[in-house]
Amino acid sequence: MKKLLMSRSFHVAIALAVIGFIIFMVVTVRSNQPIDYVTATVDRGSVQQLVSVTGVVEAEQSAELAFPTTGIISNVNVNRGDVVAAGDVLITLESRALQADRQDAFANLARAVATRDELLAGPQSESRAATVGAIAFKATTLTTIRNTQADLINNAYRTLLSTDLTAASDDPGEEAIAPTVSGTYTCEAEGRYTLETYSSGSNSGYSFRLSGLESGTYAVSSDQPVTMGDCGIQVLFSANSRYSNTTWTIDIPNKESARYIANRNGYTLAKTQAASAITIAEQDLELAEINAVSTNAPARSESVARANADISSANARIARVDAQIADRTIRAPFAGTITVIDSLPGETVGTTPVITLLAATDFELTARIPEIDIGKLALGQSVRTVFDTQPDALLLGSIEFISLQATEIDGVAYYEAIISLDDTPFGCVVA
Repeated sequence: MKKLLMSRSFHVAIALAVIGFIIFMVVTVRSNQPIDYVTATVDRGSVQQLVSVTGVVEAEQSAELAFPTTGIISNVNVNRGDVVAAGDVLITLESRALQADRQDAFANLARAVATRDELLAGPQSESRAATVGAIAFKATTLTTIRNTQADLINNAYRTLLSTDLTAASDDPGEEAIAPTVSGTYTCEAEGRYTLETYSSGSNSGYSFRLSGLESGTYAVSSDQPVTMGDCGIQVLFSANSRYSNTTWTIDIPNKESARYIANRNGYTLAKTQAASAITIAEQDLELAEINAVSTNAPARSESVARANADISSANARIARVDAQIADRTIRAPFAGTITVIDSLPGETVGTTPVITLLAATDFELTARIPEIDIGKLALGQSVRTVFDTQPDALLLGSIEFISLQATEIDGVAYYEAIISLDDTPFGCVVA
């Protein structure tokens, strides 16, 4: 056993010596030959990696547009394939009734504003003059009514005091004919006249002493009435009677007259009607004065607030009508291309989509990245894409999304990545 080990050690030593000699010879020979060096210039730049994938380009924004209300289409302003700008009117519904409501709402607004402005401006000079004239007219009317009613009352009173005035004797056996009383009693006091006759040197041979309501001495006349006193009463004596030492009385008014009750009622009615007419005229004058104060006074804060509220209400109605009209108009929410139109003028539509709009910008590429290449991508990374339809054109973009979940296709794991494109693409399929 010991011999075997010694034999192996010997042979190993010889082998190492041979290998060392060979290496020495090789190094010595190479050191004597010239060395050729290869040089290159290093340029700085971005490191790019090529990833070949398939995908689909779609617009980031598309919309199926519908009306929020039913109606009849009046105008279709676009055709399929038309490019429109944001805000363009695409389709409208019939809205003539709403347009009429809008005009009426504007009329109400104008009326409310005019009322408010009139309140703030105050009455015009014509209105002030009219109120002054109305007061003057009512005052004149009151004066006229007072005068007229006073005359009516006075006439009724004169009639009461002067109707059927009669001279009567206190002597039941008096044979002389009673004097005839005439005239209109013009004084205010009521009472009795007393006439006492006596023989005198007058043409008739008699005179009389007047006492009572008035006093005085007067000659008896049988030819013409004699005015006694100052109140308008006249007496005429008969030529066929003897009036020596006779006494006659005249009552004012004559309550024994058959017309006394009617005249008294007429006088009372005249006073009542006069009071009523005057009261009404006074009230009319008072109302005219109140109206003048109200008309010429500055606008009250409550009135201005009410006028402003009417304006706000009119504006709200206009806004409501405008909103209803806007609901009957479809406008492009963004710039893009019309891809679908499902209605024509005259058709009745509901709340289902009638037009489809595809955005003209902001396209995105949805690509399937194989598992072997997914490690080369990162969020926010810049991308240059090449389309099959335009192999010589590059479109720039950036990675917006990388799915964390793989999808297996034909035994190969793929990850979905979304690339936002900066320019409009030339095709829909990317290789």
